[in-house]
Amino acid sequence: MLSADPNSGMISGQKILAELPADLTEEGRYGERVVQVSADTVRVLDGAGATLVSVPIADLESARNDSLVSGGRLILRTKAHEDLVVAYYSLTHAQQFGELARGIEQLAKGNSLDIKLSLEKLRCDKCGKLLPERDGVCPSCINRGKTMLRLGGFLGPYKSRVVLLLGMAAVSTLLALVPPTIQGEALDRFNKGTLTTEQLYPFIGLWVVVLVAMAVFQILNGRLMTFLGAHLASDLRTTTYRAIEHLQMTYFDKKPVGAIASRVTQDTDRVWFFLVDGLPFIIINGMMLLAVAVMIFSVNWMLAIAVLMPIPLVALISMKVWRRISNLFFRVSQKMARVHMHLNESLMGIRVVKAFAKEDDEFVRFETRSQELRNAHVRADQTWHTAFGVMTLCVTLGTVIHWAIGGTMMLNNQLSLGDFYRVQMYLGMVYGPLQWFASVNNWFSRAMAGAERIFEILDMTSEPTGVGAIEKKIEGRVEFRDVRFGYDKSNPVINGVSFDVKPGEMIGLVGHSGAGKSTTINLVSRFYEPDQGQIMIDGVDYRDLDLRSYRNQIGIVLQEPFLFAGTIAENIKYGNPDATFEEVVAAARAANAHDFILDKSDGYDTVVGERGAKLSGGQKQRISIARAILHDPKILILDEATSSVDVETERKIQEAILNLVKGRTTFAIAHRLSTLRNADRLFVMDRGKVVEEGTHEELMEKKGKFYDLVQTQSAVNEIIGIGAV
Repeated sequence: MLSADPNSGMISGQKILAELPADLTEEGRYGERVVQVSADTVRVLDGAGATLVSVPIADLESARNDSLVSGGRLILRTKAHEDLVVAYYSLTHAQQFGELARGIEQLAKGNSLDIKLSLEKLRCDKCGKLLPERDGVCPSCINRGKTMLRLGGFLGPYKSRVVLLLGMAAVSTLLALVPPTIQGEALDRFNKGTLTTEQLYPFIGLWVVVLVAMAVFQILNGRLMTFLGAHLASDLRTTTYRAIEHLQMTYFDKKPVGAIASRVTQDTDRVWFFLVDGLPFIIINGMMLLAVAVMIFSVNWMLAIAVLMPIPLVALISMKVWRRISNLFFRVSQKMARVHMHLNESLMGIRVVKAFAKEDDEFVRFETRSQELRNAHVRADQTWHTAFGVMTLCVTLGTVIHWAIGGTMMLNNQLSLGDFYRVQMYLGMVYGPLQWFASVNNWFSRAMAGAERIFEILDMTSEPTGVGAIEKKIEGRVEFRDVRFGYDKSNPVINGVSFDVKPGEMIGLVGHSGAGKSTTINLVSRFYEPDQGQIMIDGVDYRDLDLRSYRNQIGIVLQEPFLFAGTIAENIKYGNPDATFEEVVAAARAANAHDFILDKSDGYDTVVGERGAKLSGGQKQRISIARAILHDPKILILDEATSSVDVETERKIQEAILNLVKGRTTFAIAHRLSTLRNADRLFVMDRGKVVEEGTHEELMEKKGKFYDLVQTQSAVNEIIGIGAV
């Protein structure tokens, strides 16, 4: 695998900085090759250690990877513009070679090697088993003790209630020991013929008092545990949601929405269920086990040892099957998340499903996932019921032992009838709940699996806030300095882009699909950060700026505007909640939205529906423009803001945009190139680079890439009857 150990070897007296095996030969067959990189040389060795290729870093201009059918190849480009294919590899190593190529380019530019060596884990480092999710939690290696302690950390704000709960649990345990003692004493007196009616009723009265006290403490325990469990689950849920909000965009690129949502809902519910029902059971019955053991030993120590012998056996069985059952229920969680993911995806895309008549296909996919969940449930529950049956058998042996040994002792006058009855009652108090410890183990396993999935989110790297977290009011100057970025590191989308945009300047980004336009504005918005190079805002690297403060000064109007399921006024005020109604109306007027809003029966109080379903596309777009106007950003992003609307609606949106861009640094992507005529400059992008720059007129006069784009679009528009650009 990729190595960056400076002591791993030498090339011509230079330490090897990176080493990576390539598993394909030049003929495309499996074979052994090793690519080694030092500060001044790239070298390729065969399986025997012989040098096949050796290229000085000083002779290199760049490095890249080309994708092939079953893998790829590493290509070095020399300063003489010669391409050298130095290694072939299978898809398994594609991500690693992407990093290696980036590292070689860093060295070729005179920079130090700075590449990400770690890859997504498919197997657990500890046990070697396949992970349910890439870079996920291994259910076999969860440290449940640490997880439980970490959950306990959330009880910090409720320490006094926790202490009160433990105190009441102890009192409840002591009270539960009283009735068998009362009954045993009454039986002994009855058996000796010394129990009178006058003596019986005080026994009964004391018994009733104890039962009432037990009921009161049970109610108080239950109410307090419900309070603690609900608050802890709520804290977990809000903490998890907060952590998800601040995760890097790369996480959302990899994880489906349904799988993420299940962490906040399903997993926290499992933790809550265990805390409300399972944890009190463990606490109270754990105390009960210790107290009963003391009471039985006080009656007869030999009988106590005999009747309590099955308990270690039950504990041993529980420990043996615990991990297996936990793993099975963890798999159930994974299957459930996949069902949620598919359900969420299919419902969000229901229009597309119906448009292509794919209801049956989606049903088959959902049925498959549902059956996988069913099978996982069956396997987990059957394993649990088997373990539960064996544990029940072990528990009932305690009663058999008591009758065998205790009965013999009673017949030999070594044990009184009252003590025999008392031990029998105590055994019921222990062995009855002990049978259900398997159920508690089930709850516990599910809760710990859910808690680990929650903590996996909490432990992830959140969006960086910037070194020093500088908060400043920006003017809007944006500068890219040799910026490189790729969602997949082996395939850069932005490749060495440099430009300087002045405050208040409007920039149009044009180019074919996949040229890097949307990625550029994603970088400006700091949804992602450059793999290499710098993005400067007013002369400061934006990684040094406070992220929240920076984004508060950016406005975005997307191609597909997203509205929340509230009123029109609430959606306009989303970026500025303190705005007055007059300011909302002014923003709507500037966005050419005021008239159609008044045509609605409830005006600004009209509920837009989920994702703005009750409004047309053009109306949603103008609402989003009004939202951006009210937000008053210094940097504005327009991503295909006029696409997919009719000509009249486009005219109104264009008028609204003219009001919006005044005094703001604007980056605009437009489907129709004619809509960018008012831009101060156009950046023509191709394959991740800015290949042309200038005004609309200047670029048309050059008759280069932009000119070709305009001519192509004009020809297409004439064919479909729209007219020339």
